[in-house]
Amino acid sequence: MISTVPLSKNWQEEQALARYQMIAPLLDETLDAAKRIKMREETAVRYGISKRSLYRYEAAYKAAGFSGLKPIDREQQRSRKLPDNFDRLLEQAVQLKREVPKRSVKQIILILEIEGGGVKPGVLKRSTLEKHLYKAGFGVRQMQMVNDARKSSSKRFCRPHRMELLQADIKYGVKLPIGKNGAMKMTYLSSAIDDHSRYVVHSRFYDNQEAAVVEDTFRKVILKAGRFDACYLDHGSQYIAR
Repeated sequence: MISTVPLSKNWQEEQALARYQMIAPLLDETLDAAKRIKMREETAVRYGISKRSLYRYEAAYKAAGFSGLKPIDREQQRSRKLPDNFDRLLEQAVQLKREVPKRSVKQIILILEIEGGGVKPGVLKRSTLEKHLYKAGFGVRQMQMVNDARKSSSKRFCRPHRMELLQADIKYGVKLPIGKNGAMKMTYLSSAIDDHSRYVVHSRFYDNQEAAVVEDTFRKVILKAGRFDACYLDHGSQYIAR
């Protein structure tokens, strides 16, 4: 007697059910060989698949039951081919790419193999690592875009030495209950960055945007990083106050 299998919402079970329905008549043990061969040919024509596929489904069902008919998830299939420590290898590869963006995937694999990265030679494939580096945002094109952006923007108009030019500005923050009797009051972020390195020398929230905030910001900058030669500012009243 052939048992029926309930339909599942899972796509793998649905595929397995469809395959089971194809081969169910062929599983009848009372069929003689000639009848089974003829029926297999008719089934292949009816469903538009090869007889080899039907042979494979029958063998899978006999070996593992209904679960043997489930297709392998692509993600599971991918993970089986990867080393057990692939996540750690990917982290190391990303770090190597960050250190030297021009490093090729082939060079990264060689470093991981030679310097005790936990992978044997030949295990880690270039195409595999390249694909996962791209997903992590460290593909060849992505790194080239970052490099081009640096050349065209942040490094195009910058002073050659640190603290030659400071850039400062005040931006609106969030409202907080810091006013009288817990009233909501606007906060302001005063920041100063070094034009050459883009390092934020000082940044702090204040409850106002008066000239004293600018004076305090410059004082903290000098205490932290020393004297600066010039400062680039907008025409805000705080910066042009007499």
